[in-house]
Amino acid sequence: HFEGVNFSVSAVLPAAGCGERMGVPTPKQFCDILTRPLISYTMQAFEKAQWIKDIVVVAARENTDFMKSVVCKYGHQRITLVEGGSTRHRSIFLGLKAFTETQSCLPLLSKPKVVIIHDAVRPFVEEDLLSRVAIAAHKSGAAGAIRPLVSTVIAASPSGFLDHSLERARYRASEMPQAFLFDIIYEAYRCCSDSDFEYGTECLHLAQQYCNSSAKLIEGPPDLWKVTYKRDLYAAESLFKEMLTEQVWIFAGTGHHTSYLGNLLQDAMQATVKTIKVVSTGIHGNLCLKDVLSVPCYNFVCIATNSSSMQE
Repeated sequence: HFEGVNFSVSAVLPAAGCGERMGVPTPKQFCDILTRPLISYTMQAFEKAQWIKDIVVVAARENTDFMKSVVCKYGHQRITLVEGGSTRHRSIFLGLKAFTETQSCLPLLSKPKVVIIHDAVRPFVEEDLLSRVAIAAHKSGAAGAIRPLVSTVIAASPSGFLDHSLERARYRASEMPQAFLFDIIYEAYRCCSDSDFEYGTECLHLAQQYCNSSAKLIEGPPDLWKVTYKRDLYAAESLFKEMLTEQVWIFAGTGHHTSYLGNLLQDAMQATVKTIKVVSTGIHGNLCLKDVLSVPCYNFVCIATNSSSMQE
């Protein structure tokens, strides 16, 4: 269990939108960042949380084959693909139904105690925040990440003049991830009106309106922003590059000595490097350059017992 997560948790990632505000023909969740689709980074962030059992990705019918290729190419695990609906809430409800209704060609997933809902275009989510919203939802029924408002919110009159403004200190921006007791959010969607399905965007509101579940609000980090506009792709790429420079991959052969040295090196670097991963790789203990180049990282240490082990 991860720091208090002693109950079953699964996730639903709505990814059926067309990304009209992005201004590009490719839906934003499939736009490449460092040669990899954006949604792949988001799935990877959830896969790092081993306590999340199932990850349901809801994609539009015309994009399901592409999603299957992404899952296969990047070796994603615990992913179930579900066909989405015409709106955000319809897609999320279809994702939830993967745990309650048998769907064509898909096994019925085990219903979790808590389900996390997160946008596919918010790749910068840490495991710590996922656990905090899940634990809060387990206690309160619903929970969601928030951030302080950057700008003051104003209301305009019908004639286009200032009507009133809100006191910024009292309000927060609702972000993702959000988590719910599964039975609460599923019941809320079952009770939704057509208007909710067509125009609604806020899951926490549905839980409060239809199940009287007041959400616990969790202050989130600045990196929770959503990739919405084309300029956001460049900002996301910059952040990923920065993250990669803070990682070190140690490639060791399969022999005892190289593995032992790799673990010693990992221990020595823990205090100064954010992320360290030791990988035993190669054929018969030989390291291959293609193994190194296949990993999204800038910093490598390759350990070999003799000079002939590194052919390149």
